[in-house]
Amino acid sequence: TRHGFPYSENATIKEYFVRHDDFGEEWFTVTTVIDDPAYLTESYVTSTHFRREPDDDGWNPRPC
Repeated sequence: TRHGFPYSENATIKEYFVRHDDFGEEWFTVTTVIDDPAYLTESYVTSTHFRREPDDDGWNPRPC
């Protein structure tokens, strides 16, 4: 691809979404697993987590 890493027509992406409570807070974790036998010798795994805010005080969306 022009931007990012290359991938073949055999590439697969799996995403896992988990909501959980840790240390008295609510969290949401997204784990992504990319497999591509043409370009990867093993699965490429990333994980991102988000903590739920107690209210909307920090929320101030603006148009792009």
